Amino acid sequence: MGKTALVVGATGLIGRELVEQLLESDRYDAVWIVVRRSKRWSHPKLHEVVGFEEMDSSLPQIDDVYCALGTTIAVAGSQEAFKQVDLELPLEVARVAKAHGATRYAVVSAQGASLRSSFFYNRVKGELENALRIFNFHHLIIARPSLLLGERDSFRLGEKAAEVISRPFQSFLLEKTPEVAPIQALHVARALIMASEEGEGIEVLTSGMMQRMSR
Repeated sequence: MGKTALVVGATGLIGRELVEQLLESDRYDAVWIVVRRSKRWSHPKLHEVVGFEEMDSSLPQIDDVYCALGTTIAVAGSQEAFKQVDLELPLEVARVAKAHGATRYAVVSAQGASLRSSFFYNRVKGELENALRIFNFHHLIIARPSLLLGERDSFRLGEKAAEVISRPFQSFLLEKTPEVAPIQALHVARALIMASEEGEGIEVLTSGMMQRMSR
């Protein structure tokens, strides 16, 4: 029997890549997603739970969790609303998944995540990383990507501007400074899935590491 994966943040940039790659993987017999509204995606291995409040009662036994939840303060509307999506929900997912048997949790954090960061965004990501350690998953994988590249459903002016400006230098950045080079969302997803094949303890994937894993 293959494994069962849970993906949260499945409609986002990295989340969509995770779902697509997991459905193609022979390692998983079932892929579950938790969404706010039904996506009605059709695939024999794909199952959905509508509403995070339904997770505990609706999910089966889970092996691996992939958490790609994330927003911006501008989209969320306030710092508290941002923390609800980027901190509280991932921790609730960890609690429920652990109760359903999950032993591995792979989460998308951010480059510069730290409890001591002067930037609110990075402090929240650092708080998430720190809090997830308390759950004592057999394998906790923390991905810290740099600027993400890919086709988003929503337009983010700052990220789009940075992508356009950096585009002529991407090859140079990848060769000379892979840690700060923009990274494709599909490469982050691929690296998380590769890291989930084996391992234990706490594993941190820097942006440069994920760039090299995807070559």
